[in-house]
Amino acid sequence: MILDEILDVLKRENDDTAYIEKNISYTYNELYRFVSNIYNFLLLNNTERKPVIVYGNKQIYMKATFLACSYAGMTYVPIDISMPEERVKLIINQVDPYCIIGDFESKDYKNISSIKIEDMMKEKNYNNIKKIYMKPEDIYYIIFTSGSTGIPKGVKVTYKNLESCVKWLKNVTKIQKGVVLNQAIFSFDLSVADLYLSLISGSAHYILEDITTFNFGTIFEELKESNATLAVMTPSFADLLLTDKSFNKELLPKLNTIIFCGEKLFNITVEKLYERFDSIKIINSYGPTECTFAVTSIELKKDNINESNIPVGRVKEDTNIFILDNKRNILEENKIGEILIVGNSVAEGYLEEPEKNPFITYKGQKAYLTGDLGYMKDEILYCAGRMDNQIKFKGYRIELSDIEKNFYDLNYIDKVKAIAKSSNKNTVTKLVAFVKLKNGINKNITEIKKDLEKKLPGYMIPSIKILEEFPLNNNGKTDINRLRRIVNGE
Repeated sequence: MILDEILDVLKRENDDTAYIEKNISYTYNELYRFVSNIYNFLLLNNTERKPVIVYGNKQIYMKATFLACSYAGMTYVPIDISMPEERVKLIINQVDPYCIIGDFESKDYKNISSIKIEDMMKEKNYNNIKKIYMKPEDIYYIIFTSGSTGIPKGVKVTYKNLESCVKWLKNVTKIQKGVVLNQAIFSFDLSVADLYLSLISGSAHYILEDITTFNFGTIFEELKESNATLAVMTPSFADLLLTDKSFNKELLPKLNTIIFCGEKLFNITVEKLYERFDSIKIINSYGPTECTFAVTSIELKKDNINESNIPVGRVKEDTNIFILDNKRNILEENKIGEILIVGNSVAEGYLEEPEKNPFITYKGQKAYLTGDLGYMKDEILYCAGRMDNQIKFKGYRIELSDIEKNFYDLNYIDKVKAIAKSSNKNTVTKLVAFVKLKNGINKNITEIKKDLEKKLPGYMIPSIKILEEFPLNNNGKTDINRLRRIVNGE
């Protein structure tokens, strides 16, 4: 099992670098001590094996706690510090944890600050990890995504799910010991790939600082310092790096593999990468959080990028993908329908089941209705958009109704409609919310945004247009098409 393999790595690699963050590095020997100390603390104190919330921004204590929880048979729940306080509280109430590790205090739950957890894990006298308590069917982690009701949805991923994902990633990447570059925050499931690939291969895990306040100078210094051999990133992040000509093989001479996931990848991005890195392996992949990072992969060659729609690849061996019509009949090749994922990658479900639950049983197996449109050609999957108003923006999956719900929670909003502006390549480039204020309310856009920042993460806060009245169509309904035309400047 994966945890046994990682434990062997932790014990074997000794003085080799395990983690690099802000010019501070930790060896595998140190990481093993950190994990052991937290593991033994949790076994002693969390006797009911309740979930543990880990709050922070990619610090070493987060990774150490993830592993400690895993060995102790306890679910971990990562939350990034960029999450607004109200949203964090919603998550805490759903999880009902044993404690919150990190600098977020709750009057209802035990808090262990970052200073306390770091002091604890760095104790030099420690007991070894003598037993792995996590079982295949246990919930390994819970990652929260945007929910259509305005309440975040917690996706329950089992140890069996993770085991399947990591073994597959190891085979797809043919990873060798080196340096694995991290882009994503730990509460975004893109990070699952770099976190566990680094551990399983005994590689150094190089942590990039927060990219939301992007600084080319700082990022490029970090990239050069990293000597990365493998990177996991969203296409948007790659596009941002490619705007600077110095993002090339000279900057990252050892980079041999990039894994893309999280949003649509376009030809121009791949073409530029081939120009800058002549011997790079580019792997495109696809999969929702509900199916453990990704379920398809393809190494992109020159002939792939000549296609108008870049493929996302073949499905992994222990998983199946079917393309369904609206009556859930399987469609033939080249026919567009909803992507259904079946098999070992499908998560246990949501922490609190929604009224319309996309987790179903299909032909006797656990399955997930993605809401994504796609088609198969020669057993290779191609994506073709979304069925509903769920969109991908900056690599994040967002329900537009989630944004709208949080606007309505501001008690001075009479009506709101969130619209995603798309490029001619169907990539979301901007979020816009049309709002009508209640009578007698005098609020400007800046004030509304400040109120919204208390409720939503930055990537979900749209541009705002205040309307006196919403346009109506012939049926007396809000004219969504007209709003879209305004957003797209038509």
